[in-house]
Amino acid sequence: MKHVDQWTDNTTQRRQDWYFRLGAIGIGIAILALWEVLPLTGLVNPIILPPFSKVAVALFTLMQQPFFPGHLAVTFNEIIIGFIIGTLLGLGIGIALAVWPSAKRLAYPFVVGFQAIPKIVFAPLFIAWFGFGQTSKIVMAVVIAFFPVLINTMVGLESVPSDARKLMRSLKATPLQIFWKVSFLHALPIIFAGVQAAFTFAVIGAIVGEFVGSQEGLGYLLNLYNFQLRIDRAFAVIVILATIGAAGFFLLEWADRKFIFWRERS
Repeated sequence: MKHVDQWTDNTTQRRQDWYFRLGAIGIGIAILALWEVLPLTGLVNPIILPPFSKVAVALFTLMQQPFFPGHLAVTFNEIIIGFIIGTLLGLGIGIALAVWPSAKRLAYPFVVGFQAIPKIVFAPLFIAWFGFGQTSKIVMAVVIAFFPVLINTMVGLESVPSDARKLMRSLKATPLQIFWKVSFLHALPIIFAGVQAAFTFAVIGAIVGEFVGSQEGLGYLLNLYNFQLRIDRAFAVIVILATIGAAGFFLLEWADRKFIFWRERS
C-alpha cells in the first residue's frame, strides 16, 4: 500500500510539473505574440520596440557576421573568469568570517560598506588602473559577483544546528572534521544559491565594464547599435546576453539538484 501511495504521489508531482512547464511555455508565446503585434498595430513605435520577427532576423544576421564570434568570446571569457574568481573569493572570505568571529567583527563592517557603494562608480577607475582590455571587465565582474557568495556562505555556516556540532564533539571529532562533515555540508545548499546569483551578477559586471570603455565584446556591440539606432540588433544582443545568463543559471541549478541531493525541495 505504501508503494502504491508513493507511486501516486510521484505521478501527481510529474503531472503538476508538466502543467507548470506548459503554462510557462504558454506565457512565453503570449509575450512574443504581444511583442510582435504592438509595433505592427502602431500602439508602440517600431523604432522604440521593433517587432519580434525583425529582432529574430537581426539575431540570425548578427550571428552570421565574421566579427561576432570574437566579440562573443571576449564577453564569455570575462564572465566565466570573473564568476570563478568572485565565487572563490566570496567563499574564502565567507568561511573566514564565519569560522573566526573576531575576524568578522573587524572586517564585516568594511565589507558591507564596500557593497553599499554602487559598483558602476568603480568602472572608470578600473579602466584607468587596468586599461581598456579584458582585465578591467573581469575585475568589475569579480567585484559585483563575490558578495552574494560571501553572504550566503556566512549565513549557511552560521545556521548549523548546535546539537549537530555537540554530537560530533562527543564522538571526538576534530574542528576540521566538524567543519567538513557537518558545517560545510549543511551550508552547501545555501552557498550554492549564492553561486547561482553570482553568475548573473558576473554577466552584469562584464557588460557594465564594456559599456564604460571597450572596443570589443557584446557590451561594445550593444552600445554601438544603440548609437546607430539599429534597435533590432541591440535587442538581438540583449537576447544573446539573456540566453547566456539563463543558461548559466539553469546549468548551476541542474548541478545543485544533481550533486546536493540532500537539500529539502518543495
